Amino acid sequence: MRAEVARYIVLCLALCALSGCASRRNLIAENLANTSSREVELVGTPFFPQQEYQCGPAALATVLVASGVDVSPDALTPLVYLPGRRGSLQIEMQAAPRNFGRLAYPLARNLDAIIAELDAERPVLVLHNYGIPRLPRYHYAVVIGYESATSSMILRSGITQRQVLSAATFMRAWDNGGRWALVLLRPGELPATANAATYLESAASFERKASPTDARLAFDAATRRWPDQVIAWVGRGTAEYRAGSLPAAARDYGTAVRLDGSNIGARNNLAMTLLELGCPSRAREQLEEVKDAELKSPLREAVLDTRQRLAAAAENITRRDATTCAGTP
Repeated sequence: MRAEVARYIVLCLALCALSGCASRRNLIAENLANTSSREVELVGTPFFPQQEYQCGPAALATVLVASGVDVSPDALTPLVYLPGRRGSLQIEMQAAPRNFGRLAYPLARNLDAIIAELDAERPVLVLHNYGIPRLPRYHYAVVIGYESATSSMILRSGITQRQVLSAATFMRAWDNGGRWALVLLRPGELPATANAATYLESAASFERKASPTDARLAFDAATRRWPDQVIAWVGRGTAEYRAGSLPAAARDYGTAVRLDGSNIGARNNLAMTLLELGCPSRAREQLEEVKDAELKSPLREAVLDTRQRLAAAAENITRRDATTCAGTP
């Protein structure tokens, strides 16, 4: 009997935390930008009722299909579901979309970031915690809309196709879950509330599995939005290099070096590309700016490897070398 009473007390505390003690403030109205709609509902968002403990694959399938990927929760289960934990971790949820040509972008931890993505017609994957600190009960759901007049959020959640929560209840569960939220981007798309550092970090992770074409699109969008970001040019240069477009790669690496001459990684990449283009003298010029003693691993090893390749190249600077390489960085 005492155990049943204890469970009842815990349940009451959880309900109080999520609903009964909720604020009456209109949280959505407070977070609406001037360009926001008063209400949005992405009714075309698919719905996959979850099986026990498998809200992760179901929620991830929801946002993947919404972004144009043909996939089922069953296909995602081996990628994100951990039987030992009877659930899915954020790191797997963030990594799995790369297998399907989608860039996962973590949102800023505020409600207006979610609203901005909904305004841009992107459903938002969120992590909720419906328990209490000592007894967490985590749950993935997908936000598909909001209503300013009623201060409510609309979700695909669990076995409920259209779950309506007050914004205060939503925020309490999201707070308890660490305010983690994610949107999926097609290559070349930018999020509505794009942050350069966050996007470039996501794009770098995306590039490891992406095709050269998709990686180029992701970094090309970054160079247009943030033309002064060195990493964006290095990323696009690497995509061009992987695609076999060495002159384009050299141009992008050269832009990165002009923006920041102290970026040794960009210089080394440029030197390697110039060497493969048959321009050893230009490659050597780049490495003359690098002091090996100041380098740390793994960059040190990369630069030393480039120097060895240069040493193995022809020592003579021919007329063809000077002519062919005249337009290179």
